[in-house]
Parts: sequence; structure tokens; C-alpha cells
Amino acid sequence: MNKKRLILYLFASILIFEAVYIYSTPNVKANGTIPANYSQTLLVNTTYTYNVTEFDSKFTWLDLNYVGKANLTTNPGGVINVSFVGFHNKPSGVFSPSCFDDPIAHINISFFENITNTLVLNDTLSNVSNSEGGLSLAIGYNAFHSAFVIQTKNLTQINDLAAEQVKATGTMPGTVTITDYDSMIKFEFLQTNKNQNSTMIYDRTTGVLVYSKVQSAFGPDLVINMTSYNFNYTITPNDPDPPPNDPIIPGIPLIALIGIVSLAVIILTLKEKKKHK
Repeated sequence: MNKKRLILYLFASILIFEAVYIYSTPNVKANGTIPANYSQTLLVNTTYTYNVTEFDSKFTWLDLNYVGKANLTTNPGGVINVSFVGFHNKPSGVFSPSCFDDPIAHINISFFENITNTLVLNDTLSNVSNSEGGLSLAIGYNAFHSAFVIQTKNLTQINDLAAEQVKATGTMPGTVTITDYDSMIKFEFLQTNKNQNSTMIYDRTTGVLVYSKVQSAFGPDLVINMTSYNFNYTITPNDPDPPPNDPIIPGIPLIALIGIVSLAVIILTLKEKKKHK
């Protein structure tokens, strides 16, 4: 095989390999399916299931004008199923607006009761705003209606929104503590008059709620956690420079290092030649 044929053969092999690789790679969701400010790994039209470990009373699901849509309930041992079905702008003129940028995620949500170890559907709401979930279940506070998913494009901005919502005028005063874990982010809101305590933990990659504990005068006391989620409370501190306990090696420019090594090799080679003379 001459040199020209060999080059053509190698080039053809590379093209075939690329074609096979592209064909065998699974198709991913189009970018247009999920807005850019949300995680592109968020699963749409897929059910996220939450175990209910605490629930005290039936409650009314409200829209952002405080108009009731349904009376809902679950109980310890029950589950709540949530699926994300679309993203739409907030309705205009709402009485309780969300502080999050448009578009807002919309969900289907189902509440199941545990009756003698059997899950029985209480009710399902279809295509309702995620912000309504934050308001109705107190998974969030003031205008921080975080509910079942947060936008992940700029988590620093989300943290700022969370902090602003305990300072804004006309809102429930309180404090918020934000904890950044390696794989999760936690918001803990404590209202000054103790009418509401809300803890929400979200997965940092998808932005999806994985745990919530709510004690509220405005909704049900509720504790839920996502089924089969690996809760990792690891916090990796910023690496010091240089790290402690590591040997401190003086910095040497790479080109100087190469020169030193090359010179050493030449000297050793010359010494070996002299020995064999």
C-alpha cells in the first residue's frame, strides 16, 4: 500500500468512526424545550415522586390572586407526584407575584393518601404554575415561590432573590439561611413572628426540589423528600493556596525546566561516551 492510499484509508476510517459515533449517541432534548435559565437536564413530562412523612390537614390550592382551585390532602405514608409540562409567563395583575423571571415552570401535581397501605388518589391539578405550588404549600416565602424547581443558570442571583425577600417592604419579615453543598442548595426561612418556617433543598444540577419541611399558619405542616434521591451533605472548602501539609515547591517556568532537564541529559550522555572511549 503506497503512502497516498494509506492517507486516504486513514481519512476514510476517521469519517466512518465519526458517523458511527454520531449515529449511536442518543438524541438529547432540543434546547428550545427548556428555557435557558433552567437546567437543560431537567426531565420534562417525567414524574418526580415525593414521600410524605408529615402532613396535618386538608388545604386549599390557590392561584396567585388567592383564588381557590381545589381542596387537597395527603397523609404520612402518602406521596405527591409532580411532572413539569411547560413554561409560561406569569399572568398579569397577580395579587401575589413571583420574584422569579419569566417564564415560570408549569406542573401537573397529584396527591395520594395512604389508606391501609394502599395509595389512593385524592386529586390531580393539571398545568398549574410552579409558583402556585410555592404559595399554596408554603414551599417558599413572600414572593420567593420556589416550590418544585428553581432556575439554575445563575444560582448567585437566586441566592440574592432569597435574601432580598426577607428585607422587602410589605412582606413577612424574617431571616433566611442559605447553605451551599457540593450537590445541593438549601434555603431555610424563619418568619419573625414564627407563623412560618420553611426549609427547601434543591439539587444543584437539575434545580429540582428534593426535600421540604414546612410549618405554616398559611398552609399544611408538611415534610416531603424525593424518592431514591442520594442526599449528599458534603461541603468542600475552598482549596487553600498552597494546600497545607503539601510540600511547597518553588515555581520554575516550564521553558526553564525543559532547558534544565535537556542540559542534564546532554551532560549524562557525554559522560557515558567518555566511559566507552
